[in-house]
This record gives sequence, C-alpha cells and structure tokens, in this order.
Amino acid sequence: MLSQIYVSDLALIRRLSMDMEGGFSVLTGETGAGKSLILDSLGLFLSSSGAKDLVRRGEEKLSVSLFFTDLNEDVKKSLGDQISPEESEEGILLSRTVYASGKSVCKIGTRTVPFSLLSSVAGELIAIHGQHDTGGLLDEKKHGAYLDSALAAEGQEALETYRRIYADYRKAKTKLEDLKTAAESDGEMAPLYDFQMKEIASVAPKAGEEEELEEKLRYLQSFEKRHGALYTAHRALDGGEKGKGALFLLEAAARKLEAAGSEEDKAFSDELYEMLHRAREIRDHLSDDLSSLGGEDPEEELDRVQKRLSQLFRLKQKYKKDISEILLYYSEIREKKALTLSRKDDIKRQEKELKEKETRLLETAEKVTRFRKKAAEELEKAIHSTLSFLDMPKMRFLVEFQENSEPAPEGMEKMRFVIAANTGEGSKPLAKVASGGELSRIMLALQLKLGKAKDADTLVFDEIDTGISGATAQKIGICLKTLSERKQVLCVTHSAQVATLADEHYLVEKKEEEGRTETHLTLLSPEESLKENARLLGGKTVSGDAENAAKSLQLEGLREWQQQRTNFS
Repeated sequence: MLSQIYVSDLALIRRLSMDMEGGFSVLTGETGAGKSLILDSLGLFLSSSGAKDLVRRGEEKLSVSLFFTDLNEDVKKSLGDQISPEESEEGILLSRTVYASGKSVCKIGTRTVPFSLLSSVAGELIAIHGQHDTGGLLDEKKHGAYLDSALAAEGQEALETYRRIYADYRKAKTKLEDLKTAAESDGEMAPLYDFQMKEIASVAPKAGEEEELEEKLRYLQSFEKRHGALYTAHRALDGGEKGKGALFLLEAAARKLEAAGSEEDKAFSDELYEMLHRAREIRDHLSDDLSSLGGEDPEEELDRVQKRLSQLFRLKQKYKKDISEILLYYSEIREKKALTLSRKDDIKRQEKELKEKETRLLETAEKVTRFRKKAAEELEKAIHSTLSFLDMPKMRFLVEFQENSEPAPEGMEKMRFVIAANTGEGSKPLAKVASGGELSRIMLALQLKLGKAKDADTLVFDEIDTGISGATAQKIGICLKTLSERKQVLCVTHSAQVATLADEHYLVEKKEEEGRTETHLTLLSPEESLKENARLLGGKTVSGDAENAAKSLQLEGLREWQQQRTNFS
C-alpha cells in the first residue's frame, strides 16, 4: 500500500507530506483548493506529459516521493527484476524530480532509472481511475488476464495446461521451421555442392601430398644434371628397346674372338670378358643410383611433379584454402549432401510431432474457451448487478471474444471489455465511454469483482461522484468502502455521502503565506471530519442541524454498508 506521499514545489504546493493507512481515505475541500494537484503528483509516476508545467512558479524543480509498504506476493514476483528482496520486504521508495527546463530524474530507492521503468513499477503499485483514466482496466491488453483471474479452479488448471502445451508446441514449430529453412538452403546449395565435390574428387588431393611433391621437386632440381648423366651412361651400357648397349657389344665381341680358336684370340676374348664383368658392375651400380633417384627420366619426373603441384595450386587458389582445409571442406559438403537426403525424413517426423502437439493444444484451448465464456457470463451478470446498484441499470457490460488465426501464448482468443451505454446502442470500448463519472463507476464495479487478484493494491478514484444524486453517491461510498477491505482506496470527492464512510478524511485548503497562495493538507479528527461533512451538506455555514444531518448520514451509510457488503464478495 501507499504509506507516504511527499511533495515539494508542485504548483500551489510548497511542501506537503501525507502519511496514510490502509482502508478507505477521502480528500475533500473547496473547488480550486488543490485536490487535483495531489492526484497530479501521483500521476507524475504514470505519465511523462506536462510534468514541467507543474513546477511551482519561481522554483527550479519539483519533487515527489512515494513510499509503498506491505507489497503483495504477486507484486513482489512481478517486480523481482527491478527491486531487491530487501526492498520488497521493507518497502519501496519511488521518486521523481522534474526541472523547469523539462529534465527529469527518476529513482527507485537510491538507483536512478529511466522513466519507462519507474512508470512500469508505479503501474504495478497504484492505479488512478477518473475522467482521463488511461491505464489499469482501460488497457485492453490486460483484459484477458483480468478475465482469467475470474476463472474457476478447473479453468485455471486448464489454462496452465494450455500454457505448458503451448510452450512445447512453439518449440516443435520452431524446430520444424529451422529444418525447412535448412532444407531450403540445402536445395539452393545442392548444385554447387555437387559441382565442388566432383571438381575436388577429380583432382583427388591427399593429405601431405603437396609437401612430399615440393621436397621431391627440390631434390630433382638439385640433382637433375647428375641424374641425366647417370641415365645416359646406363643407357649406353645397357642399351634400350631401340638399340644395343656396350655390354651387348662387348659380350658379342668376346664370343667371336673365343670362337676364332687361336691362343691370341682367346687371350683377347678373356680380356673382353673381364671388361664385360667390370662393365656389368658399373651398370648395376648406375642402376642402384638411378633407382635411388627415381629410376625414371628426370625430365619426365620433374615435369610430372610440376604439373601435379600446378594442379593443386589452382585448386587452392579457387577455394582460397590449403589442401588440408579443402579436404575438410570436401568432408563437410559430403556430410551436408548426405544430411540433405535425410532432412526430408526429419521434416516428415517433425511435421507429425507438431500435428500431434497442435491437436492436443487445440483440444485444451477449446476447454479454456468454454471456461472463459462461462466466467465472462458470470462477470457480465456481476457487473450489471453492481451498475444497477449504482443507478445505471441500462448500462450493459460485455466481454467480447475475438478468435485468433493461430494459437497464441494465452489461448485461441483475445478478450476485451466493452460497454453498451443505452438500450439499442452498439457496444463501445471502455476508453470511449463518454462520461467520466460513468467510467469511474464502471471501474469501481470491475474492481469489486476482479480486484482481489489483479491490478495495483492502491486505487485512486477522482471525483467518482460528479453529477450524481446523494442516494447514488451513498451507494458509491458503500462500494468504495467494500473495495477498501481488500485494496487501499483513495477518493477525491465533493459528496458527504461518500466522505462519511471513510476511514481517514483529509481536508485540502488554500492559504496565503508570505504573499503567495499555498495548498495545505490536514488529516481530520472524527470531530473535524463531521464538521467538514456538514459543510459538504450545507455550504460554508455549518449549523448544528447540518452536523446532526452529517452524523445521521454516516450512521445510515454504515448500516447500509453492513447490509450490502456481502453482495460484492
């Protein structure tokens, strides 16, 4: 509840401090005394417009502080991210300083915060209902939550079940969307992947191959001359496919001389055989050397190595990757290609799962809708009953249902509260109800029915009794006092019928001090309250008869309240 209000340099208010208890409090005073300024000080926490125009003439800034205590558990949970556990237990201080220049400083406790956060927190703690009411129950986005607070236990359980299923449904739907997006991307990339896989496979690079080729290239370039000489010598000795080498010729010569038969010819033949043996040793040695050098024509081998390196280089240039990265990329796109083939099966499975979850979700949503429509009927009856009690029997309160095109977090429909002011007229949103007094009474009726669990714990009603008879004003007072049993209620009123039922009565007055007009606030004693109520009944001159009338009015109002209070529970 709101425990304290402190205001400085706001229009006619120089300094004002107001300590409040729970229950039902009223503000009364002459027209123009400054009652609306107190509400303006509260409104500074809910709206940013026009704030600098309230700075007292000649002052640099205005300041307003609100201290709230005894926060309910719903509010503590809602404000969990904005306030510490210590603050929520001891109370929470909201403050706003507005400079004449237009600059504004907002604080929660000692922390400076943006106005949006201050307003959000204040909106959880206090609601102002009046002719220019723009928050609380007028916010159509909250209407569904208000109606849901009126659901029976079975309806609450069905709604919680729906929320759980919806969370699973959204996960399944998101997963399906991701799969389809990936499949679509795969479809677009598939031709490229096919081409790249074919291109890389045609080159067939191997891990470490490039390093081996570069080492071999260096070796071949270093020993090219020696390799050529050894190869030529080996060919000269051993011959080749198209010719006969020295070994063949030596052996042929030795055989011919051996066959000649003379001693001298045989001696030459033996020498040739010795030369042949040595030449074969040299040939075998050259073969070993050539084998260690590759055993091939160095020019051909060098050309092969250079062509292969060039092929690998072009592949690296195109993909802007080294060979190891290209091999990794090849594995990746091959896996993507394989995944593309399995993705269709994954999508089918996910579609089936989503369909099952959607079916269960819609079945649960139908249950929630039935419970909501039942709660709406009961709410409409309760509000009509209260409005009839408040002398608005032709005012019809309705709950409109608008079906969503697809499941939403809170169900398959949106709800909003509308009013048909007169028989035969169409319904209008609450915000478009013309009369400020009617609007306030509608807010009061809704709070009586729904205010147990929803909305702020501090409710402010601004001149809810404007333009109504005394009998109706008393009924409003009865409703306000009944509401104050579960909410803190502050009401600005001109009606003694309302004021006589208050637990705390504050008088707002204008006084001149040091040549300037100032607004003052006084908490009245029971005797002072009686005199003020008598003034409200009879004008400036308070007679004994007026006081007796005020006392009788109070007793009558309290008796009527005791009789009626159970009708609004």
